[in-house]
Amino acid sequence: MTSADVFAQIEKMGELPSLPQSLLNIQTVATDDSSSAEDLARCILKDQALTMRILKVVNSAMYQRRNQENVKTVRRAVIVMGFETVRKLALGLSVFDMMSKLSRSPWLAEISKHSLICGVFAQILAEASGKVVPEEAFVTALIHDIGKVVLLECSPEAMDQVLADMAGGSEALEAERRYFGLTHDRAGRRLAGRWRLPTDLQNIIGDHHDIDPLHPPKSLEPRLGVIVYANAMSRFSCTEKTRENEYRILLQAGQALGISLSRLEEIYSWIADEISDIADRVGVDMGDLADYGMIVNVEGSVNVAPRRLTPEEIAKRTACQLQLYQAVGLGLAAGGDLQPLVDLIMEGAVRILGFERVVFLEIDKASQLLRPRIWAGISAEELAAQLELPLQRETGALALAAIENRSFHVPRAGSEAYGDLVGEALLAAAQCTGFAVATVSTPGGLIGVLYADGGPGGADVVAEQSTELNSLATQLGLVLHACQPQTAG
Repeated sequence: MTSADVFAQIEKMGELPSLPQSLLNIQTVATDDSSSAEDLARCILKDQALTMRILKVVNSAMYQRRNQENVKTVRRAVIVMGFETVRKLALGLSVFDMMSKLSRSPWLAEISKHSLICGVFAQILAEASGKVVPEEAFVTALIHDIGKVVLLECSPEAMDQVLADMAGGSEALEAERRYFGLTHDRAGRRLAGRWRLPTDLQNIIGDHHDIDPLHPPKSLEPRLGVIVYANAMSRFSCTEKTRENEYRILLQAGQALGISLSRLEEIYSWIADEISDIADRVGVDMGDLADYGMIVNVEGSVNVAPRRLTPEEIAKRTACQLQLYQAVGLGLAAGGDLQPLVDLIMEGAVRILGFERVVFLEIDKASQLLRPRIWAGISAEELAAQLELPLQRETGALALAAIENRSFHVPRAGSEAYGDLVGEALLAAAQCTGFAVATVSTPGGLIGVLYADGGPGGADVVAEQSTELNSLATQLGLVLHACQPQTAG
């Protein structure tokens, strides 16, 4: 089969249906300057299935995190999210639904699954970067691979050969070109044009493989960049063989989109839940999403795979933390000497979270120093004595946490990949495999940072521990606000 054959079939449309009349009407209304929210809502309501999908999606966890409103009507969705966003959401969901039904090939389910995962990644990356409208990024990613459906419909047999070559180690685009004469991105652009989709969607569908995620241009258009990296990150497998390359892509994603690595790590820690939520709402079976609860874990990575706990372990650990928080609450309510609560929290970092050493460093604004004040754990006192450090960026992660008011998770801290992030003095004193830093605040503002590690040469710090350290830091801030503890060891 040649590219001419593929284009000919797209032009004839063959078994590929044209866009539903209801969607064409929606686009007409949405682009009419005289139309109102009521007009667009009324148009959408004529398609009951589309209406239900839109309401389910706008009330998903992914959208609720931004809008924080239970949207019960399409008219309200238009008002809250805007004409253009709802129009493109209607467009994306309609095309995605069409993609999901065009073929009986089992590969179509994989296309749908990848498109949905990519959509969630795109929305969250867009939100984190602040350069792209998140809802539009979601819609664009949702249909970015429609060209694969075109190729599948043109010749299922040729697509079987493509998949066989890929299984043998061939690059996907190379295999598509071999059996179809063109790649799915080009076929997708042609179909998008045939359907008269918005020009910006046509361009991203057609260009998303023109950008090498490892070597992006300096002038990468933000929306295209979001799709390129959402597409790449949604395919991370976190295996020993792929981790190094995936980590490099993650570094480039952070630089290209203006997202910190710590933020990317945070995204990976909860994205599986949002993927599952949105999949349930649009009726896609995602299967096992364990890979999306993992973080790339290679030498020098600032990301590690969070531990997978059994339900029994989770229940036990949660119960211990709840008991700790309850004790803190009761102690604060009772008043009196609150030093035991400080000790309880510090010991909780060791006993419950599994750190070997934990040190609270107070910000001394007058002298511009971080001063160790409280500690717990084996050899924590010896470490604390070496951590009176300048409150300046050159000091590394401890000072940066205080200066920028943000937490740090630094596994494999000795790697050269961090540059000056760790801080030579800290690493020399701690001699640890990795560490976590959480900020400690009171109603009056930031007062210090909480440092924790697995001891000299001990176990690395995983993402779960880092997240839970933040919760303990919050409790510590509440107690320190209510008292003036004496230095303890």
